[in-house]
Amino acid sequence: MKCIPWCAVLLCVASSLTHAASTTPTLDAMSVVQRAWQLFRAQAVTEQEEVTLTMSRVDQPDMVKQLTRWTHFAKSGEQVVLKFSQPEADAGLGLWLDRSNRNAQQIWLRMPSWVKARRVNGQRQHQYFAGTDLTYEDNAQLSGEDTQAFVYRVLDETAQGYWIEATPQPGTDTLYSRREIWIDRDFAISRIDYFDRDGQLMKSLQNKQLQKYPQGGWRPNQVVIENYREKRHTHIDIRARRFESALAGHIFGEGFLEE
Repeated sequence: MKCIPWCAVLLCVASSLTHAASTTPTLDAMSVVQRAWQLFRAQAVTEQEEVTLTMSRVDQPDMVKQLTRWTHFAKSGEQVVLKFSQPEADAGLGLWLDRSNRNAQQIWLRMPSWVKARRVNGQRQHQYFAGTDLTYEDNAQLSGEDTQAFVYRVLDETAQGYWIEATPQPGTDTLYSRREIWIDRDFAISRIDYFDRDGQLMKSLQNKQLQKYPQGGWRPNQVVIENYREKRHTHIDIRARRFESALAGHIFGEGFLEE
């Protein structure tokens, strides 16, 4: 009986493994994005975050604000409420993002001087909110993405993760011609680049100090936005976070903004 050298056996095994790896199907772009947000939402039904915003511009003093953000993850979407406490001029400023019905999304704003909250419609959704580098549209997408409103394709896939392009479906109301999204192998979104309607890079968002939770979800404890067009930065620092807030039963609605 003829012996087969060990080196030949090892080469055969290595070749088989290489072939298996090359033929293993990878996830399509939409599946990657959906999985990232599925894990994000799986952590809890509701959460509450204490947030510090720092806005920086060259040759100007930093502007610092503090707010509380509540999020409720419904089966069909999200509801988010932001309420400012500092500085005193912004105390009472509030925003309610109701995306629980993707076909009838609503944004409500209450300024400190207003008696009643008012709905944000049309082009105003593309304006920057509260002196930050986040538009109303951006704030809505911080807690979840309406994947049916975009077309996704993988630009590159590496050992570190996925580089994905998102372009709006016809009829989608958005400020951007496209976004480029980086998602790591744990399905955490680490970076988003935003391009204007002429295809020029407007700004970049980086999720930093990513924290993984037992249910598989992730949260950034710091978000840094660099606005190339406006030449300024916004830093979002999460001072505290808790899940399953007892307040969740009554905060999600325009009435809470008026309290």
